[in-house]
Amino acid sequence: MVAANTSKKLFNVTLRVWRQAGPAAPGKFVDYPAKDVNPDMSFLELLDVVNDDLTRSGGEPIAFAHDCREGICGTCSCTINGKPHGPGQGIATCQLYMRTFKEGDVIIVEPFRARAFPLVKDLVIDRGAFDQIQQAGGFI
Repeated sequence: MVAANTSKKLFNVTLRVWRQAGPAAPGKFVDYPAKDVNPDMSFLELLDVVNDDLTRSGGEPIAFAHDCREGICGTCSCTINGKPHGPGQGIATCQLYMRTFKEGDVIIVEPFRARAFPLVKDLVIDRGAFDQIQQAGGFI
């Protein structure tokens, strides 16, 4: 019996993340190197790893919303490289895997930019308008 090759080619990317302390605070993009990225990681797992590195070095973690991490709840909404939820088709951000990207990519991550979804902090938005539509039964 031949064993399957389970080694994955790790790669490096740079996350260019929108950082903003709150709705009235000025914001800016900040670059974070991500080294030895496993292609099977989800995008949110990568944010977790970057946040772990920030915490260890005394930095403030990137605020981002998530809940189910299974593509059901939609709280992980952000814009990746100019597209809501990123380059995947019909998926939530938590379903985006790093194998979508390649060595050396600069991945631009920012919150949704819509009046209906005001910024709370970094990548976190106020989803109140969306929640009202769901509660009213206007969304299937």
